Amino acid sequence: MDQHEEADIVHHYFAGMAAGIIILQAAVIAPSMAKTLDMKSFGVSIRVIWPKFFLMVLGTGIGCLASLIFVDAATWVQFLIAGLTSGLALVCYAIIPATNRATDRGDQQTFKRLHLASVVCTVTMLLANICFLFT
Repeated sequence: MDQHEEADIVHHYFAGMAAGIIILQAAVIAPSMAKTLDMKSFGVSIRVIWPKFFLMVLGTGIGCLASLIFVDAATWVQFLIAGLTSGLALVCYAIIPATNRATDRGDQQTFKRLHLASVVCTVTMLLANICFLFT
């Protein structure tokens, strides 16, 4: 494979990384922590890990957008998915402080709403990046 061919597929690596990071975090890391840590330790740990998770996904979205600029046959759907990934990861990262405040205040209604928004955004990013791999 020559350099031009590699440049034409590198954006797929970013989408694959985004999907892999999301699956690892949601299916392995968070459930394992929930099963093995007490609630206080889980809360402290998750507050450290979750922002980094969303920043990693944001990085894959930005990387994908940047790589698409150099692809002759990039489609608007690919740009849309990469932009959506970047935007939703940024939104999820931005609502973390409000989610933490709601938890600290015992405001379950606000916590549930923000957590649901985060989950919906994360599932959307996962599905979009899986679909990206077929574009």
